[in-house]
Amino acid sequence: MTPPDLPRASDLPDWMARLRDRYLQTDTGQFVLYGNVHDQVLCARRPWGMPAFLDAFFAPSGKLVVHYDPGRGVWFPDDTHGARAARALLAVNFVSQAQVAPRGLDKTPDSMLAANLRSHIANERDPKIALELIEHLLVQRDLPVAAIIHYADLVAPDGAVSSLNFEDRTAAARLHRWSLSDDLVRGDSLVLLMANTLADLSRRVTRNPRVGAILVPLPGDLDRARFLAQLQPGLDPDRGELLTRVTAGLQLRQIQDLVAPRTLAAEPAMAPAGDAARDVFQGPAPLPVASIAERKKEILEQECAGLIEVIQPDHDFSHVGGMEPIKRALQRIADHVKAGRKAQVPMGILLVGPMGTGKSFLAEAFAHESGLAAVRLKNFRDRWVGSTEANLEKVLNVIEGLGNILVIIDEGDRSIGGAGDSDGGVSSRVIARLKEFMSDPTHRGRIIFMMMTNRPDKLDTDMKRPGRFDLKIPFFSPQNSDERAAIVRAVLRRHKLEADLPDETLLPILEDLEGYAAADLEALVLMANDDLKSGVLPAGVDDPPTVITAPFLAQAAHDFLPTRETAMISYMELLAVHEASNRRLLPPRFREIEVADLNAKLRAARAAIGY
Repeated sequence: MTPPDLPRASDLPDWMARLRDRYLQTDTGQFVLYGNVHDQVLCARRPWGMPAFLDAFFAPSGKLVVHYDPGRGVWFPDDTHGARAARALLAVNFVSQAQVAPRGLDKTPDSMLAANLRSHIANERDPKIALELIEHLLVQRDLPVAAIIHYADLVAPDGAVSSLNFEDRTAAARLHRWSLSDDLVRGDSLVLLMANTLADLSRRVTRNPRVGAILVPLPGDLDRARFLAQLQPGLDPDRGELLTRVTAGLQLRQIQDLVAPRTLAAEPAMAPAGDAARDVFQGPAPLPVASIAERKKEILEQECAGLIEVIQPDHDFSHVGGMEPIKRALQRIADHVKAGRKAQVPMGILLVGPMGTGKSFLAEAFAHESGLAAVRLKNFRDRWVGSTEANLEKVLNVIEGLGNILVIIDEGDRSIGGAGDSDGGVSSRVIARLKEFMSDPTHRGRIIFMMMTNRPDKLDTDMKRPGRFDLKIPFFSPQNSDERAAIVRAVLRRHKLEADLPDETLLPILEDLEGYAAADLEALVLMANDDLKSGVLPAGVDDPPTVITAPFLAQAAHDFLPTRETAMISYMELLAVHEASNRRLLPPRFREIEVADLNAKLRAARAAIGY
């Protein structure tokens, strides 16, 4: 079989095409591949392991390919490469003739040269020696070399110079020197550094303009579709398209483990051609989509080491009481998402208002209504130097791979906060990277950020601008007994509680509960239900009913003491008004407020709470 010409393959991955073009068109001789670098690669209509893909890619160029992995040592693709390396290293006295060709070069076949060199260096994992070996190959004239350093972040890790040992510092210095070498470029050689995240690799390397940093993304829709069609040739288009969506965000290796852990042959079949996901599937095959989705949730949460939580909401807008203008606005966006009207979908949505007003609950309901996958961004900050940035990059890579996703950030003022230098500039760098990602126009309609906060004044001002958060929705406690009744009935539906509460008995109880937030009303309903189940009868009730009735709710309303700081809540409400992007979403008492009056009220509220 003729080896495939991968550099000219019609389905060469975009990231490898960018590397190829920059190498051919510029003086760049060193590249960092980061991200999904330990996955399989689809090219020439078949999957490859990453090392085998790189070996095959460089084969047409005639380069000597050498690999180094600090856990495995130095190795070559085959005996031909090993023999070329042995001759080159013998020429510079890095190895002796006695070690690799004791009978003389003319009398030692390539297989023996390669075997002797392998025996001499196979267990050499020390970066100092391995990099010296590679450098001897790189500097030789008339010997084009492709040096591939796996786990480069372990060879030259990032960190303050004072925290790195001498070996780490010298490894980074050597890699930096290679990137500046004109001899390396003129010799048609290049160095590939492989790392999980760019932030883990020495910034002496990553911030060097002579180094090309290229992200290897998670497989896109078409890659996953072609891979699934290869694993399960009988898939029909509808089921194949469903599985393509379900497996978003997973590596090809993980998809294989989930879908067909033992079915991929040593010589896999050619992946079907096609320009769209539906085009590559042909027939029916039963697959456990639900269990795959559940396992995917576990994989992603484990892969991100607790940095995200995959959300599978079980409620929609019918479980949300009141807030009709807000639900209408979000339902319109959900309809745009489902219809593919990307230009009408905001880049981000900021939910602002006091605690307990239903922001998080409504965000999850929106995820259900829109059909978007949803993740909750958890605390990615770390005490170790560089770890926070590395964690954020890992999360953003997963989000990019998932696509068609809602990213929920609870308590944004605490998890993101404002920029500052008290932490060595970490917050500034994190916020800058988040703002860059959130404002990427290619994400519109595909990745939506939804942030909740009750203190928007603590958020970076530039983060809140249109283009990042196009829609800012204010939340308030229910404004009248009708809205409170709608919330009570929604709570009953959500918890599947039986009640006999007609409006004529419910509304008078709720009339005096001004200022109660949705969370307070839910707690009140649950207290009434507990009294019912526990036999705590209200005064005048002798025979316990089987469902919640007005006397139980009235007793709970009398006994319940909401935790309230009225001055702080009033301040948070004014902040919500100040941030709102649409007057129609404000309650009537704030709808026509003038900016000057609002600012005066905010100043007074700040003074009342001591700010």
